[in-house]
Order: sequence, then structure tokens, then C-alpha cells
Amino acid sequence: MKADVFVVGDQLVTPLGIGSATNFVQLLDGRTAIKPVADTQLSGHRIHAARIDEQAWLNKISRPQRFTRLEQLFILSLQAMIDEYRIPLDRSTLVLLSTTKGNVALLHRASTAFPPARVHLPVMADELQGYFGFENRFVTISNACISGALAISVARQLLRHHDGYQQAVVIGGDEISRFIVSGFDAFQALADEPCRPFDRDRKGLNLGEAIAGVYLSKTPARDAVRIMGVGSYNDANHISGPSRTGEGLYRSIAEAMREAGAPPLDFISAHGTATRYNDEMESIALQRCGLSAVPVHSLKGYYGHTLGASGLLETVLGIHSLKNNRLIPSKGFMHQGTSQALNIITADHGDTVKTGKQPDAPAQPLRTFLKTASGFGGCNIATVFQKA
Repeated sequence: MKADVFVVGDQLVTPLGIGSATNFVQLLDGRTAIKPVADTQLSGHRIHAARIDEQAWLNKISRPQRFTRLEQLFILSLQAMIDEYRIPLDRSTLVLLSTTKGNVALLHRASTAFPPARVHLPVMADELQGYFGFENRFVTISNACISGALAISVARQLLRHHDGYQQAVVIGGDEISRFIVSGFDAFQALADEPCRPFDRDRKGLNLGEAIAGVYLSKTPARDAVRIMGVGSYNDANHISGPSRTGEGLYRSIAEAMREAGAPPLDFISAHGTATRYNDEMESIALQRCGLSAVPVHSLKGYYGHTLGASGLLETVLGIHSLKNNRLIPSKGFMHQGTSQALNIITADHGDTVKTGKQPDAPAQPLRTFLKTASGFGGCNIATVFQKA
């Protein structure tokens, strides 16, 4: 019999603060990290993005000069998790590192103290492993924008099928760089204002950066959340464009729900990039799965698109929604903007959302949610989480 796997801890480092609880409160207060950014190191024109303030974490890393900015953020988050949950560094602990682009920012620097090989993901992972002294070599997962969510799935499989592993740390992150900005500029996908997922008047996405982590165990702890089911399909529709029929995501959701036993869902945390094709594809996939009436949100209006961190970031905040029985509104949404109408969570969503501006609104008991993610190349994943 395959062992159950539980999320027993988590950690976030984002532009809205350090710590998962801090970030969750910021979202309930309706705060967004997206701001106008004029930085010639990133782009020749102003963009709207969410960037982590370095003043919040400088001087918290031992020998910071040995590590890139992204590596320092990984270290900050990993150290916090190790300290809080007393994570053993021996062979019983598996570590998975997920990222879309890693140290790609080094390619734009004329002079750097880091060797060229540092842009390779396994090299970066080895540096982080060495810093902490984990006995197991880090497993690196990079599969476009489903990287973080996929890393949770891979960790779950390894824990279930390998008796030697008792727990796993899944950490994911990406930072904004000129390479990434220029790529999305080439697709004409960047909005010149804060993004509006699923809204009729959306103009595109914003970029963001974050580090997110979860601590998985075969042994449930207090307030643990069980990973009930996972499905991941690649529809190979296009190098960057999602399937017009939502086929890959539809199959991913169907498989995740089948494995989970088709539980009633309290909400869906969608990918929701605020681009026309992604939002439309998701609405079709959810309609095909019979889930159009389930409350759904996108968190991109708070953090922007954090690439390989997005699946992990949004999973952590979904878990805190369950624990606090609070639905997070989908920021920026005002009018239905997809062919298949969705039940988008807003600040007045049937009196089920309790925010700083609605202190007396009742909380709704929440037990189960679905997290979806999609990425370039046609990759898709869906995961069902439930209170243990």
C-alpha cells in the first residue's frame, strides 16, 4: 500500500514579506506587490512587476558574496524551514529544487565573480546543497511554469515508493531578469498596468519573483494537509501557446480528481496569467470537467507571474486558505472575460471572504481545493489538497 504524503510545513519569501502567514494576511488585506518598475537593467521601457526588496533580507546570509542573488534567496528560505521544522539533513530527507530559469541573469553581466557553469541548474543546486550539508544531492526540476507544482508531485512519488526517504523539502524560485522580460516582451504578453486575470479588460501578465517551499512527510502533523491526487499531461499544442480545447489541463484535472476520489471542491487556485489564450484555455478545461461553478481565483494580481515558483507559491497560500477557512479574492477581476463563465472569487463573494475591510464577515469552512498550473510547451498539472 502506497503511503500518504502530507504537507506539514511551508515558507514564503516574496515582495509582500517573509513568512507564509505574513503573506496570507497581506492578501486578505488586498495588498498587491505589483508596481511600476523603471530599471534599464531589466528593460528599455517601464514595466509593471513585483520585485523582492533586498533590504528585507540582506545581511542574513553567511558569506553572501559566494552566492548569486537568487541563491541567497533560496538559502534564506531553506534556512527558515530547517530551523522552524527541525529538518534532518541526513539521507532520510529528500530535497527538490524547482526553477524555470535559475541563474540566467548571469548571462547579462559583462563581468561577474561567478564561473560560467553557475548558470547550469545542477551546479546551482550543488552549491546550495553544500551550503547546508544535506547528505542527499538535490533533485532539480525545471519544466516551464509548472516546475514548482511538478516538484511536489515528484517528491510525493519518491516518498511513496522509496522506503529510505521519510520527508522531503520542495523549494522553488525565480527572479526577474532581462532575459525573461525580453522573452515575454517578444510575445507581446506584458501588460502596461496591473494584471487582471480572467477579466474582460485584461491586457496581459506582470512578472514577479518569489521563493516558496513546502515540507512533506509520510507522517501527518497538526494542521497537516494531504496530497490527495495529481494529474499531469502535456498536450504538445505549441511551444508557447496553450491548447485551444484545454485538452492537457482537462486530462490533468480529470486524473487528479479520479485519484482523489472526486471530492467536492471548496475552491480552485487557477494558473490565471491574465493573457487571453491562457485564461480562455483554463475556462474551457474547467467547463469540460464540470467545475465552472466552483469558486476560483488567480493570485497573479498580487504577485505577478513568478514562473517556476508560481505553483508552489499558490499552493502554500491555498493551504493557508484551508487552515484559516478564508477565500482569497481574485484581484483585478470585474467582468467575465472568457467564453466559459467562471465563478470568480471577489471581495463580496457570498459573504465567504473575510478581509481587513470586512472584519465581521463570517468565515466559511473549507476542506479541499484544486491547484492547477500550465506552461510553455503544453505542460499542465493539477493537484488536489485536503485537510488531513
